[in-house]
Amino acid sequence: MAFSPRPFEPRMKANVPGKINAGRTVIISFGFFTVLLCWSYFNLKVPLILEDLLPPIPQRDILKGAIMALDNFLAVFLQPVFGSMSDRTASRFGRRIPYIVLGTAFSVFFLVLIPLVRVLAGLTAVIFLFDMAMSIYRTPSLVILADYTEDSQRSRGSAIQQFIANMGGVIGFAIPMIVRLLPVKESFFDLLGFSICGVLMLLAMLIQILFIRETPTGDKLFRLSDKQIRIDSLTFRGSEREPEKEEKYRLMESLKELFATNRNMVFFIGAVTFWYLGFASVEAFFSSFAVSFLGKANDAEAGKLFMAYSVPMILSAYFVGLIGQRFGRRKALIFFLCWMIASLTLMSALVVPRNYKNSNDLVIMVFLALIAVPWMGVIVNSFPLLWSLAPRDKTGMYTGVYYTFNQSAYMLSPVIMGVVLSAASSLGDYRYIVMFPYVLLCLVIGLLFTLRVKEEKG
Repeated sequence: MAFSPRPFEPRMKANVPGKINAGRTVIISFGFFTVLLCWSYFNLKVPLILEDLLPPIPQRDILKGAIMALDNFLAVFLQPVFGSMSDRTASRFGRRIPYIVLGTAFSVFFLVLIPLVRVLAGLTAVIFLFDMAMSIYRTPSLVILADYTEDSQRSRGSAIQQFIANMGGVIGFAIPMIVRLLPVKESFFDLLGFSICGVLMLLAMLIQILFIRETPTGDKLFRLSDKQIRIDSLTFRGSEREPEKEEKYRLMESLKELFATNRNMVFFIGAVTFWYLGFASVEAFFSSFAVSFLGKANDAEAGKLFMAYSVPMILSAYFVGLIGQRFGRRKALIFFLCWMIASLTLMSALVVPRNYKNSNDLVIMVFLALIAVPWMGVIVNSFPLLWSLAPRDKTGMYTGVYYTFNQSAYMLSPVIMGVVLSAASSLGDYRYIVMFPYVLLCLVIGLLFTLRVKEEKG
């Protein structure tokens, strides 16, 4: 295949072989920082808002799960589309930044609308539009790391990215506590919290576009090329590859080819699906679990508990990345999954049953940390493994496929958990006893898929 004779010249200093530019990686990570910032606050607040709006019927858990899942429905289809589009974007601002700017701006707009809408149908529509906006930039904000990080350093780079991103998660969970310290009426708490989240997202985006100078991939503001655009992750030089006629880039053809020829990717995607089938239910129902099962008074107390989940993820991100780099990403994934399964077994059998309506916060926080650290190990090492399975010119598309199944899990799991909780509705608030065993079952199945993935290349 012939490459364009006119390469696109980089606007940032090239990588030093075998080393990572930590400062640049931190700023590259600000895009994904905004993703976890808003999702953590969204997942904390929206279930409690829905509690106030949903009628007191036995099926309310199913309705809550369905609404929390509905916002992910279009993301299943949109994220691989925007991932593949960004692979082919010809812009003087680069391949990924245009999507990060547009997606962040629209996401903030719809995010701030959420506390203003108190009609169930209207709120559902706003949530739906919010998730569409998030789909525009979630994949580009993640895969930009692979563009500008040498393959041998991607585990370390992914660890830094997850460290920064999960700082956003901690801030999101802390916002309700911060708002309650301010001298404002309680009726303004929700609007102020969502507004603070939106402002922080815009500030992070501004820092990224000021300091990350992507390699131009075209001369115009924005254009979708029919050629494959490639960025050398060591020199940052960009080039266009003219595909053969029969190899024109079409998303569905690429997906069919991927699953027909890449057996490792099939097993990997199966693992990803079950990982997130488990954890999506926790994220969707944790604030309700904290208030109804553990007896917490409000969103601030629920957020404090969930910070015990997020802070250890931040502190461990770099080190779990080093484990993957030292022993191999597949081996690291298996180790961390076994660790999580052991922690979840104890959480399900001993910890949760003993803390109904009178929780020992220290014990709950310790076990959340024992789940959070290996979960970060799975996240950090899964992306470099994904990118090693992807052809070099299709990292965006493969990352989009990852998020298609990730979001499918986010779409299905709250509904499944809602059905399970409704089936146990005769137990009242004690029905949340089933939540962690469900997560445990999903993780065991995910481990079985992971064991079938062969060692990555490189």
